[in-house]
Amino acid sequence: MNDYADGLYYSSEGLLNRELFLSDFNNVNIYVEDTGKEYEYEGVFERLFDNNIKIFSIFPLGGKEAVIKAFREKGIADNEGKTNIYIVDGDFDNIWDDCKVNSPNVIYLSRYNIESYYCSKEAVVKYMRLFLKRKREDVDNLIQFDNWRLNFCSTITPLFILFALVKKHCPTIPTVGTAIKDFLDRNGNLIIENMDKYRLEISNKIGPIDSIEDEIKEKIDKNFTGDNEEKNLSIICGKFQIESLCRYLKYHCGKDISRNSLRNYLIENFDLSPLSFLKDKILFLMSTKTHSCNTAWCFYTP
Repeated sequence: MNDYADGLYYSSEGLLNRELFLSDFNNVNIYVEDTGKEYEYEGVFERLFDNNIKIFSIFPLGGKEAVIKAFREKGIADNEGKTNIYIVDGDFDNIWDDCKVNSPNVIYLSRYNIESYYCSKEAVVKYMRLFLKRKREDVDNLIQFDNWRLNFCSTITPLFILFALVKKHCPTIPTVGTAIKDFLDRNGNLIIENMDKYRLEISNKIGPIDSIEDEIKEKIDKNFTGDNEEKNLSIICGKFQIESLCRYLKYHCGKDISRNSLRNYLIENFDLSPLSFLKDKILFLMSTKTHSCNTAWCFYTP
């Protein structure tokens, strides 16, 4: 596997070993999944820690398996005792938690992925106020963000429950990767007929799925915090959220919304409070002095 970062070519081994050259500039070594998105994590961590922690470089490894591999090999601290943190997407592991690595240094995001935190109301309203050049009250009345989010969560959640079911019980059927082109209409709404066809495809392959869907709903209620809307939002991938929102905003304001412009604004302005758990965990791990035995402890697989 090979990846590009900042115009340079990196092999998988190169990505893994960048720490050897750059970790001296960090107070903590942070490994993440996504290559090419270091700038996003930089922006998030700069705001999250108010620049009080020095993170010169974040180490992307090209996927969850690569991050877990790094955890196995590098452990919870480097040779100088500096804390290693491994951040991975929650995706559906937060539902099927028997698939998770059990170590405090491996931190699962509380939502599907980092993008799943971006669509916060205040950031969207501010972006649209600048985009439309209108007062906040006018923007609020026009876009009705709360209505979008309520409708989005209530209609899309059944689809992502099916995706979670497929990941566990029928992994040969495509899931999130095909979601946008197959399941969203031009206004950002779910195409219900396509979801019904998808559900039928699953049932034809593995039999009745009602009981499994009920099991997943129970796990969502148990494994996530907040109200029902917040819990459901936690299993929906961020790319899907942003795409739905962008199409919805275009429909309501009658103007083209630049997807990249909206996304980039949200990265720098979304509400950080749902990520407070990440800040607390990292600060706690950095403050502990338990690195004398540097092993990838507490690792298990189903």
